[in-house]
Amino acid sequence: MATRKIAFMGLVAVFCFVGCGGSQQVVKDPNTVSGTTKVKGDRHMLAHSEGLEPLWIQECPTRSAQVLPFCGEGQRQSSQATACASASADALEKLRRMIGQSVNASLVPDGKGGYRFEIKGAEAAPLTVRGAWEDQRWYEEYQGPDGKTYDCYVMLTYPKLEYDNLIGLSRKANMDRVEKAAALLKEGQKLSADGHFGDAVERLKRAQGLISGMKEEVVAGDGSNSTLLAEQISADLNKSEKEAKKTSDTALVVIHLVLDGKTENEGGPAAQSVLNRVKKMLADKGIRIRPGGLKPEDVELVLSGDTKAAANTAAQKGAGLLLVLDLDSQFKGQDANIFYAYARGAFRLIRTLDGREIHAADLGPEKGALMSREDAVQKALDNLCKRFLPDAVSNALSNR
Repeated sequence: MATRKIAFMGLVAVFCFVGCGGSQQVVKDPNTVSGTTKVKGDRHMLAHSEGLEPLWIQECPTRSAQVLPFCGEGQRQSSQATACASASADALEKLRRMIGQSVNASLVPDGKGGYRFEIKGAEAAPLTVRGAWEDQRWYEEYQGPDGKTYDCYVMLTYPKLEYDNLIGLSRKANMDRVEKAAALLKEGQKLSADGHFGDAVERLKRAQGLISGMKEEVVAGDGSNSTLLAEQISADLNKSEKEAKKTSDTALVVIHLVLDGKTENEGGPAAQSVLNRVKKMLADKGIRIRPGGLKPEDVELVLSGDTKAAANTAAQKGAGLLLVLDLDSQFKGQDANIFYAYARGAFRLIRTLDGREIHAADLGPEKGALMSREDAVQKALDNLCKRFLPDAVSNALSNR
């Protein structure tokens, strides 16, 4: 609303530049000598525009088959310029309201002292129809208790032919918008069916924006009905937004674990222990876990920096987040009866909507020491997870 107001004031400024100021001769009212000057309340007139007071300032002319007149006025202003600017704004607003009853169009300066209407079609570039001009102007200067004040009257005219062109162009633009909205609805429905709810929401919002605010029901050439289409778009958008919210709060967790030189599959006890630990941390942050994993080749792509293929796979599983942990715990040596191991790793959180890496962190190194080689390796892994994982998860989720 603020943007519209600023744009409108810009129009008034341009209008005033074209017609205000010293563009008309000021005529001192001869009646002031005889004492029969025109009086408005506590003010008496000192001067007015050249010529006789026109009838249209009392009653705006009726619309004809050729022209649509719009009269505006600005009263008791501190200067002629502000009074005329106010009158122009009043006339423009009346024109805008009349047009707005039939079509959605923006009124903008045409660069030649007049105005044109722009209609939003299915494409980005607006369609334009010219036509609104200032036809006549009358102003009066008064003396009163507050000093000199000014009244101004402006009559705009808009050719009926241009109005008819505007209506016809608007109807064509609306049909195009309905057809485009129908196409976007189909795209959104397919994306939703494939589990890409975020993309579905984007398409459906665009479709909704194209047909929102239409003044009347429109049936496009392909049979699409704007009323029925709006209802279907709204229903599908509501559903997709709910699913997108669920998806954005759902994570697929993948563990790549190497223990003492051997890769453990995701079903192994050590990998399951890490997975359960991560699940609890995510659940505490309101994140649901999507069961399942990734193919080894997809995991390797993530670890090498190519996240898009893996992210797409995770998205198809209904996960908005892909969390990959690459962990390695290795035996390092023995001192008497004590075995030592060191663990380190990498943390990756990826948004599946666009494959963007939200957060990355190196974990470790962390030491583990126990009475057997196998226990030391496991101890180092446990110490690594306890010390580094909570902060990694917390920092990652705060960035999403």
